[in-house]
Amino acid sequence: MGRHEHELTARAVEMAEVAQQLRLMRRLSGLTYARLAQITGLSVTQLHRAANGWRTPWPVVEKFAVGCGAAPTTIRQQWQEAMSAPEAASFGIDRVQSITTLDELREAMQELLNASGLSLRQLSLCAPAGALPRTTLNDALRGHARLSEGLVTAFVQALRLGAVQESAWAEAWQRAVLNKSVQRQDFKLAPSPHLLRVLADIDMPEWNCLAALVDHALEEQGQVRDSPAGPVLPLDVSISFRENTGPDGGSIVVRDQGAGMNQSELLESVFTNWARSGPSLAGVGLNIALHRLGSVITVRTARREDPTWSVLTLDLRTLVSHKEWKVPLHHEPKQRKDEHGTEITVGELRWPARDLQRSRLHDRLGDIYSHLIREDRLRLTLDQHPVAPKLPCAWDATRQVQLREGPVAARQDIDVTLATVQWCQDCGESTSLEADSCAQCSSRRLVPLPHRVRGWLGIQRYLHPTDYGIDFYRNGRKIRSRDKSLFTWTDDDTGEELAEYPAEIPHRGGRIIGEIHCDHVPVLWSRDSFTTDSQSWRSVVRVIRGQGPLSSHHGQRRGYPANTSPLAVLYRAFCRSDPGLRYLIPGDGTRALHKRAREWGAAFHRGEHAFQSDQAWYDAAAAHDAQRLLRPAPSSRTDSGQQELQLKQALGASSAPGPGHAPGAPQAVMRCEYLFDREARTSKHGGTHYRTTHQRLRVSNIGTGPADRLRIFIEPVGEGTAPLVLNVRGDDSALEVDRLLGRTHTDFPIARTWATASQAQLTLRWEEGGDSFTEIQSVTWS
Repeated sequence: MGRHEHELTARAVEMAEVAQQLRLMRRLSGLTYARLAQITGLSVTQLHRAANGWRTPWPVVEKFAVGCGAAPTTIRQQWQEAMSAPEAASFGIDRVQSITTLDELREAMQELLNASGLSLRQLSLCAPAGALPRTTLNDALRGHARLSEGLVTAFVQALRLGAVQESAWAEAWQRAVLNKSVQRQDFKLAPSPHLLRVLADIDMPEWNCLAALVDHALEEQGQVRDSPAGPVLPLDVSISFRENTGPDGGSIVVRDQGAGMNQSELLESVFTNWARSGPSLAGVGLNIALHRLGSVITVRTARREDPTWSVLTLDLRTLVSHKEWKVPLHHEPKQRKDEHGTEITVGELRWPARDLQRSRLHDRLGDIYSHLIREDRLRLTLDQHPVAPKLPCAWDATRQVQLREGPVAARQDIDVTLATVQWCQDCGESTSLEADSCAQCSSRRLVPLPHRVRGWLGIQRYLHPTDYGIDFYRNGRKIRSRDKSLFTWTDDDTGEELAEYPAEIPHRGGRIIGEIHCDHVPVLWSRDSFTTDSQSWRSVVRVIRGQGPLSSHHGQRRGYPANTSPLAVLYRAFCRSDPGLRYLIPGDGTRALHKRAREWGAAFHRGEHAFQSDQAWYDAAAAHDAQRLLRPAPSSRTDSGQQELQLKQALGASSAPGPGHAPGAPQAVMRCEYLFDREARTSKHGGTHYRTTHQRLRVSNIGTGPADRLRIFIEPVGEGTAPLVLNVRGDDSALEVDRLLGRTHTDFPIARTWATASQAQLTLRWEEGGDSFTEIQSVTWS
């Protein structure tokens, strides 16, 4: 049942009866606007506008009525009468009272004329003879002739708006003429240098201040955007700290080996970043960062072909004491002719350089610029130590788990282009592809900018209370680090919030991670977040997590279709943290090894070679399953020493026999499982159903030694028969494999019928070095 609507206040008075009828039809049908939109193929906005009394074309009204199960003929006459009435009656009195200038008056009159649907000739005939010449009215609306009070009055009377509207338009004309007679003067307003002191009081962490200087170097070099001319050369940026025991606290020097700037480019850059708002992201953020660090800023730059260095010094104390905006600029000779680049020195630090925590700065900068460093587009050093990128400790894309719908990989790639627009290189505004110039500044320096969402979502190899979430990048620079906001669903209609992940035991944390690049989404001046109330950000969220809840249960309860977004797929496959290969969680046979997995993760981030791949985590998860599947063989010894040896083998111990190796201990560890794929099909009615395909019995040897002359006997448990095994070698009672090497598997295609039992008992017999082994396992065919 649709929710209660507000009292009708028609946007167009003449459409009130039509809107009332449409509301009644929808209420009787019991349909929501969302459901009605699906039935009619119209948007929810179109339906709302029709039901709120906007002037609406007949096809929309007709589809509205038919979708509600009503005959459109019952409302057509009312619609025709409403559309034949002049639309000018809906021009609000508040709009007329807001007119203050002649330009606004002309614009409102033009809107009124367009809304009426009358031509200038038709309007002239509606006025008293000679009162409204169409040529005079046309020149007045274009601004080529005087807009007199009599002309405005005749215009309103011809549209038959009534006495109240006539009086309001007459008052609007008087206000517009009065404002024109007021003499206006312009005067220069220069801000006081004392305002610069306020910038230093704005909260901005030290790492973000240094990152602003690196961002400035990247933008000046033009390395952030992909170059269409060829591969982008890496930019060398170094940050060094010069400690000083004196009162000034030392200095910070940021030097890059980019192209540099000549004198005119330096002045233009300073003017852009300090005196006006340009398209560069540096602007406000750079100013705050510099004054947050210190009070004396020196910029030293040159191009390769320049004979000297251009040096500009901005001393905040001098500007405040002299109360004027004068910045000294001088030149210094080069030691070598081919020197180039830019060097920014910040002195008179707010805190001593020796107090800065270098290791934390090193780690944070490696996290922020991880992508650019990995792509060899940035080489960053901190006190002559290279900054290493922070790599994601994720499961390999080849790892997967099995769901009823089919296998789900531990990594989901994303590459969606939402739209392509043109980006103005002068003002930074976007415009359509068809435009020849920028609508904001009329510049023709336009370049294509795709609104593209690309990257991946994956599963981290360890569970952590805080170290998980999605990283969002803009032009290679990380903006939001380990963001968890997408794990909460918000109902746009009611504002209800549903925290969906982590769901099992929240205090243990989560392990869904990812890297998403969305270069078109605007960011805040501090570059620590995007403009989350923008349409572009909402589009990114919709691509990643879909429209409804991640959980199928919560989505069905709220009337949403199945969520097939990348985040929803990973959520359903990895929402639990049970040990074993089912959820890719290391275990020891009895419990999950979360602490050990985190220790391995720390070793991964330290760069230890043994933990760079996910093999250690995978072996521990497989060993957990092996421990649960191990059964004593009849011909083998079952003393405690042999059980301990079997445990070591299951946990991935060396295959070479040790001094205490028992001769009857199997080196092969067998595991049987039923696998299948799910194929989605859409019926002619629009419904989706799944068909089970590629059914198979997988026999894996997760141990270290080979299993020779392996035979598998399948016996049904309970009522029913065993499944039909296709295209295999062996007699009617057993499956045969000559040799199954360690850490390999083989698949037997099977077919189930209505008579197949739901469960089977599998007896496995194999040989190792002349010894025979037997193991019994059970498999459920579902």
